[in-house]
Amino acid sequence: MHQKNVIVRGGALAALMVLAAGAGSVGAEELPLYLTLSQSLTRDSNLLRDNNDRRSDTISVTTVAGGLNKAYGRQNYRVSASASRNAYSDNKQFDNDGYAVSAEVASEVGSNFKVTLNAGASQFLPNFEDQFNRTTRNTERNRQASVDVRYGLYGRWSVNAGASYSKVDYQVTESENKTSKSVFAGVRYLPSDLAYIGLTLYRTDTELPNRRLVTTTAVGEDIERTSLNLDTVWQVTGFSRLSGRLGVTSEKHPQDRRRDFDGLTGSASWTFTPAGKATYALSWVRDTNNEGGGTFNSTAGQLFSANKRLTNSLSATATWQATAKIKLNANYTHAQYEEDSELLLAGVTPVSSDEQTGRYNAVSLGVSYQPLRSVGLGCDMQRYDRTASVFSRAYDGNSVACRASFTID
Repeated sequence: MHQKNVIVRGGALAALMVLAAGAGSVGAEELPLYLTLSQSLTRDSNLLRDNNDRRSDTISVTTVAGGLNKAYGRQNYRVSASASRNAYSDNKQFDNDGYAVSAEVASEVGSNFKVTLNAGASQFLPNFEDQFNRTTRNTERNRQASVDVRYGLYGRWSVNAGASYSKVDYQVTESENKTSKSVFAGVRYLPSDLAYIGLTLYRTDTELPNRRLVTTTAVGEDIERTSLNLDTVWQVTGFSRLSGRLGVTSEKHPQDRRRDFDGLTGSASWTFTPAGKATYALSWVRDTNNEGGGTFNSTAGQLFSANKRLTNSLSATATWQATAKIKLNANYTHAQYEEDSELLLAGVTPVSSDEQTGRYNAVSLGVSYQPLRSVGLGCDMQRYDRTASVFSRAYDGNSVACRASFTID
C-alpha cells in the first residue's frame, strides 16, 4: 500500500459524524455483499470550533451505503459506495450532500506476483477548525488512484513498487486546491509467520497551482517530500499485536524555504486483548502539515505569513463487550502542535516571528447495542478543548451523538 501523510486534527464533530454515519457499515464492510441505511443526530455546543463565535447546533446525517467484497479464484474485488445528507438545524448554510465511492482489484499473476489497483472519490464538508473562512459551505472533493505490484508472495523476502495520484478541490478556498503524485519502492522480510520488517522509499510531489506567495504576481507552490520508512508488524502473542513506522523525512518548499522540514516522522500502535470481552489500544503519530501559508494586504504594504507545523498525537482506547449485544467504549486523545510563524513584508523583510506549542484534548464515552444481527444502535458523548496557535483558534465544547442503522446482507 502507498503511504498517506497523516494530519491530526481536532475535529471532534466530524469524528463523531463519521462514526455515526458508519455505525452500521464498520462490520458490514467485511461482508460479501451488504446494504446499510443509517441515521444519526449530533448535538454540538461549539459547531465552528471558535470560542469567539460559539454556536450550538443539531446535525442530522442520513446515509445509504452498500458494498461488495468477493473473491473469485486468485482475484479479489472490493467495491463500496455511500451517499449522505447532512442537515444543520440552525446553520442551514452548511447543509450539504456527501458521497464516497471506492473500488479495489487485487490479483495474483503467475506464481509470485500480486497486482493491486485502487481508485476512489469523495465529497464532504471539512472540519471547521481547518477552515479559515467559516461563514460559508466550503465543500471538499477528493479523487485518488493507486497501483501496487509485489513480487515474492510465499517466501521470506518480497519486493514491491507502485505509484499513486490524488487531487483535492475546494468549493470556496480554491487557493488550497492541490494535486499530489507519489512513487514508492520497498523490500520486506518475514523472520517468522508472526512478524515482518519492511523498508520503503517514498517520493511525493504536491502542486498548489492557485496559492499566492510572496507577491501578487507569484502564484503557485510546489512541495517535494522524500521519506525512507522502516516499518514492522509483530503478532507478539495471541492477545497482543504491535505495529510501527519510523521515517527519515525531508520536505522541501522551493518557493518558501522557511517551511522546509528535515527530521523523523512515524507512527506506532499496540492492541491488547487479554480476554474475549476487553480490548485495549494505544496509537501514536508524528508528522508534518506544512502546507499552511497565505498573503494579505495592509496599510504597511503586502504582508506574507510563512507557517509550519509538526504534530505529535497519542490516543488510547478501551472497548468492553459487556454482553453479546452491548458494547462499551472509551477514548482519550492528546495532540501537541509545534508551530512556527514568520510575518514578512513583501515576502522578504521579517516583521515578526513566533513559536507556539498548541495542544488538543478529547475524551469520549460510548455505548452500542445490537438487538438483532441487522440492527445497530448507539450513543457517544465527547468533551474536547484546544488552545490557540498559529493554525487554530482556541475552542472547547461538548457533543453528543446517537445513531441507528439497518443492514441487509
